[in-house]
Amino acid sequence: MNDNNPYSPPQSDVTPPPLPSSNGELLAEPRSLPASAAFQWLAQSWALVKTNLGLWVLMTLALFAIQAVMGFVPVLGDIATSLLNPVFTGGLLLGLRAVERGEALRFDYLFEGFKQKFAPLLGVGALTFGVLILFMIIIGGLLVGMNLDAIQEGGFDPTKMLNGLSVGLLAVSVIIGILVMMLFWFTTQLITLNDVPVFESLSRSFQGCLRNPLSLLVYVLVVMVIMLALMLPPGLLFFAQVATEGSMVLLVVAALVLFAELLLLAPWLFGTMYVSYKAIFLK
Repeated sequence: MNDNNPYSPPQSDVTPPPLPSSNGELLAEPRSLPASAAFQWLAQSWALVKTNLGLWVLMTLALFAIQAVMGFVPVLGDIATSLLNPVFTGGLLLGLRAVERGEALRFDYLFEGFKQKFAPLLGVGALTFGVLILFMIIIGGLLVGMNLDAIQEGGFDPTKMLNGLSVGLLAVSVIIGILVMMLFWFTTQLITLNDVPVFESLSRSFQGCLRNPLSLLVYVLVVMVIMLALMLPPGLLFFAQVATEGSMVLLVVAALVLFAELLLLAPWLFGTMYVSYKAIFLK
């Protein structure tokens, strides 16, 4: 068929525009990208990690193991995990940048954040932990305030505190949670890849999220769909074991399948952190 047929219906090019290339220099203001950018982040990040997938999985396994060991220590282990998560993430981001530049990926990139950006990344971890505690205090205070009459009358049952939970309180919690996420979404990338000071990184991260609500929302929704799809096979194995009242073998297999899927998913999502940051913040 002739492409220039005057009787053919008009066609429009629906291919999303390519993401802008980057030279690593920070923009004065973050870009605003279309919602379709989320799909490109996922595609580009997979292309970035798949060539070294075995090593990425090994690094992820090591990170999970470190977090599990810290988790065995009551209270202090949880605090240490919160403080050090940005440090480990920073090292992985430096590994992603090295791969993109054509350098060899090394296992010790997992600990590179301790060598190059330890103090500011630890500061971000401390801020994240502090904000989380403050958020819990605020929500707890609101719950207590909603049950204040029962407390004053002496008939308050702490175990029934959640009975005072209302749609309004849930809405306030969600809004506060989203605002906090916007503050910290790109802070680790800004500090690790472009040496942005901690408090400046908070404002830049918030601005970047504010200019890209649709692309970030689509990204979150797509990741949720991917995670649900990954949970389907182990979920079916679990229900098969419950329905047949069989041995624990199916449960063990389901747990192993889910763990293996997480080992593949985690490097991919780390890659999206790097790719989306470049697309929004770098020239």
